[in-house]
Amino acid sequence: MNKYDIGDEIEAYCGKCKLDTLHIVTAVTDDQIEKVMCKVCMGYHRYKASQSIEAIASPSKFRTSKTATKGVQKRARRDKWTKILEDLDSNVAVEYSMDKTYQPETPIHHEIFGFGVVKNIIDSRKIEVLFHDGEKILVQNLHRS
Repeated sequence: MNKYDIGDEIEAYCGKCKLDTLHIVTAVTDDQIEKVMCKVCMGYHRYKASQSIEAIASPSKFRTSKTATKGVQKRARRDKWTKILEDLDSNVAVEYSMDKTYQPETPIHHEIFGFGVVKNIIDSRKIEVLFHDGEKILVQNLHRS
């Protein structure tokens, strides 16, 4: 069984965002995660296991160290990244700009993070982009005066 501490970062399902996102553990009882805070919407809610990790392996197959769980999470993210790369042509990636508007599954190239794919439109000004090193929240539709 994994031992989690308050402040640990885990991937979990967020009902508000309607997807698996990174969370911070905020409450633990008897080595079980009770509550978490979503790093995307900053909402606090009861812990619900990540749907992508459950699909990879049942919790009984995980090793007991925190590093093992993080390794599975990184592998899941890397597998997601690889699948998206196979489906999209990186030559059609548009240069990221805060002024532009993006649609889901749009390939973009960011000056710092590199090649990524728009995963989700959070609101009219925020997008969630999957990069090789993880998901990032970026700005869109920023009209400077």
